[in-house]
Amino acid sequence: MTGSTHGAAPRRLPLHLPLALGMLFCAMPSAHGDEVPLLRQGLWEYQRTTGTQKFVATECIDPSEDLRRQHAALERMGCKVAPVQHEGTTYTYSAECALKLPSGVVAFSMSSVLTAESETAYRVENRMTNQGGTSDEIITGQRVADCAG
Repeated sequence: MTGSTHGAAPRRLPLHLPLALGMLFCAMPSAHGDEVPLLRQGLWEYQRTTGTQKFVATECIDPSEDLRRQHAALERMGCKVAPVQHEGTTYTYSAECALKLPSGVVAFSMSSVLTAESETAYRVENRMTNQGGTSDEIITGQRVADCAG
């Protein structure tokens, strides 16, 4: 007979999950236009720094639309997403999540501050907190070209 996870205390977030959720949480705007920075579609280069690790990726994307999809994904996961705080070129997002995994419930909170430097560059500072502690990351995005047609 296996044990039940009902009423179990929240567990530490698995090591691989913060990386995936961090990318998902890159920014969490709602569908309202003024809560998403206007960023030009094209070929974007992203640099993600977590601790001493740095990752670089290039993608042909519409960043504004991608941000809307990320927000919707968090809501589908059951996260409680707070209203966006928007002042000038700064957008602040936060969410409280409790995911039911086969190993039990994983609870965590996330917050992001996105600064739109222009329609072709932005910077996001993410913080994720759970029972295992706090992790920070910085993501910068820069449009580098039009997409190959």
